[in-house]
Amino acid sequence: MSDCVENMDHNTKFCDHTNDIEIDEVYDELDKLIDSVETEERELLMKIENVENSNGINEKVLESNGLVDPKSEDKEIKKQLFEKNFKNDGKKSDEENNHFEYKDNQNNSEDGKEELELSEMIVCDEVTGDTDDDENKIDVGTTVTDDKDKYEKDNKKLKKESKEKESNKKKYDKKSDSKSKDRSKKEDFKRNDKKRSRTPSKERSSKDSSLKKRTKTIDKEKESKKLRELDKFWQTVRDDPSDFIGWTYLLQYVDTAKNIEAAREAYDAFLDLYPYCYGYWRKYADYERKNGTKENCEKVFDRGLKAIPLSVDLWIHYMGYMKSAYPDDEEMIREQFERAVDACGIEFRSDRLWDHYIKFELDCKQYIRVTDIYERLIATPTHGYLNNFDCFKDYIKKYPKNKILETVKFLELRKEVLAEIKETDAKKNQRKIDSGSDSDDLADPMEQRTKEENLMKEKMIASRIAVHKSTAEMVALRLPYEEMIKRPYFHVKPLERSQIRNWKEYLEFEISQGVYKRIVVLFERCLIACALYEEFWTKYINYLESLESNDQEVTNRIEDIYIRACTVHHKNKPTINLTWALYLESKGQFEKAAQILDMLDSVAPHKKLIIQRRINLERRRKCYDRVCELYEHYISTSNTPLNSILLTIKYSRFVWKILKNADKASNILSAEIGKINNVQKSSRLLLQLIEIKMSDNPVNVDDIVKLFDSIINMKSIDIDQQVIFAQRKVEFLEEFGSNIFMINQAIAELAKYLKISNDREKKPLESVENSCSIQT
Repeated sequence: MSDCVENMDHNTKFCDHTNDIEIDEVYDELDKLIDSVETEERELLMKIENVENSNGINEKVLESNGLVDPKSEDKEIKKQLFEKNFKNDGKKSDEENNHFEYKDNQNNSEDGKEELELSEMIVCDEVTGDTDDDENKIDVGTTVTDDKDKYEKDNKKLKKESKEKESNKKKYDKKSDSKSKDRSKKEDFKRNDKKRSRTPSKERSSKDSSLKKRTKTIDKEKESKKLRELDKFWQTVRDDPSDFIGWTYLLQYVDTAKNIEAAREAYDAFLDLYPYCYGYWRKYADYERKNGTKENCEKVFDRGLKAIPLSVDLWIHYMGYMKSAYPDDEEMIREQFERAVDACGIEFRSDRLWDHYIKFELDCKQYIRVTDIYERLIATPTHGYLNNFDCFKDYIKKYPKNKILETVKFLELRKEVLAEIKETDAKKNQRKIDSGSDSDDLADPMEQRTKEENLMKEKMIASRIAVHKSTAEMVALRLPYEEMIKRPYFHVKPLERSQIRNWKEYLEFEISQGVYKRIVVLFERCLIACALYEEFWTKYINYLESLESNDQEVTNRIEDIYIRACTVHHKNKPTINLTWALYLESKGQFEKAAQILDMLDSVAPHKKLIIQRRINLERRRKCYDRVCELYEHYISTSNTPLNSILLTIKYSRFVWKILKNADKASNILSAEIGKINNVQKSSRLLLQLIEIKMSDNPVNVDDIVKLFDSIINMKSIDIDQQVIFAQRKVEFLEEFGSNIFMINQAIAELAKYLKISNDREKKPLESVENSCSIQT
């Protein structure tokens, strides 16, 4: 929440600052307009003063000549009218300023110019009437009266124009009264706050620098926020890498984050876990195409096609990219099409890929190649085999045979057709001769050619009908299994039992057909849909191993299957990983086998099979020191006493039989017996120790008798165990002993323990009999 509040504060501050900058710019423009209006007003006032001065000069001239206008009051009226008009126009211009912003200022200046022109006309008229000659004194008076009349007429015109303006203004005010009020309020507000909003240039520069700093900090905060969100998405998939939906959310986020390194990291991690998701290979390639480089885009395509070579959609998308990236390199595009057809051309739903290949060759006008592609396609059992054969027939009928066939094949076909035509014509003529009619004239060349073309078409189609029938039979055999496949793509959700059963039956059928390539393709298709089922991987490996082939391609395929199964889809499954380790060991790759077993031991600790495989691997490659280290490690870290006892016995046997060190083997057993300090629990250890002692050559009877006595006299031993070991002592002395006294003593000791054991068994019986008698 605090992060959100801080971001809101930064955003509001940033917006306020930008608003201040915009207001300053508006105020600057308004100041310029106001200054221009003031200068125009000053010029008008200056011109008016000049007019008044010129009028005063004219009056003085008239007085000096003795011709003062008897109606001087008219001049004052003129002046008053002129000043009133000017004031009225000034008031009107002020009102128009409040309602109209820029246009009204221009109108005011135009009104002032009109008045200025009028005053100049008056002045000019008056000046033209001034002369120094006495003869023209009477004419001056007449000119003044004439000027008066003209001024009155002009004044009337001005009044009419002002009335028209006022009427137009009222009409406009009725329509836009609210807008003009708002504008006037804004202007008043701006004028009142103009001084307060002014800032010196230094302050503006400081504001600009602070704005830049703020934008930088905002960008950094946005980046850090994006990183935090990205870490959250990453954390979910790190906690649970099998969370498929979590991965999809992560990829959606990096697609819009505009961080190419983060997107690459996410896509690589996801596709390492789920390489059969062909749709995400497409998205990754498109992302590199838009945001990355051409080389990286092609690398992504290569990785995707290697991971899932049977994806028809991915191949089509890749070929579309190649045609747009290399439009002029037909040979390279053709090579890639051949690569695609070789990889998944016999896949049951590969018809669209074949169609794209044919269209490409038709666009290139390589008709002979198109014929070759069609011949391969109609022999391939695919879902659209009927449509493919129909398209082939249309193609044969459309193009000339010399263009769609190689020269040698075309000439051979034409030779056969011509021979047939000649034969049919000869028979026809013979019938006519026999019937007594004349033979036909020479045939029309055009008719002969069309006949020849039609026969060639018929022969080409007829020669492929047998292939088409064979293809139809193969499709009919596989169609029931194909129709049962409801989910041919990969998904983490489990499959239905019917789907699993259908895949098993389909594989058995294809194996019975015996076509290696089709069997391999079907297994690969099965592994896409059933990738999370270990049994299909082992079935695939068992089939390849049953071939007993020395072909390197088969060997490489087996290794590839193990790598895909054990490093991607079944990392922690012991069964298939153990078989992989055995396979690697059979190929002499001991280190890799040891690494696999080590990994399994870390994933599934304390598993007897994994422990034994790991120890025996080191023994088989004669790393005896490593064997001893592993035994000691597993004995010390054993999770149950029974596992510790069994491992100690095996360890002692290894030291005794392989290393030929009986003393060390005895010490290993003795140490473990001392830790347990319980005869009943360590009985296996004791028997193993006796067996090691008895294997000495020559046999040391005294040492073995002492061992028996020490066992019989242990505090933790019970009477039953004493009887067992006393009996073993007697048997040993009878077989290896030479002192009859020791034998008799051992027999007497055994009898004593037997009597004690029998007495213990009788006491419970007597107590039961006594209780029964009391009850009776």
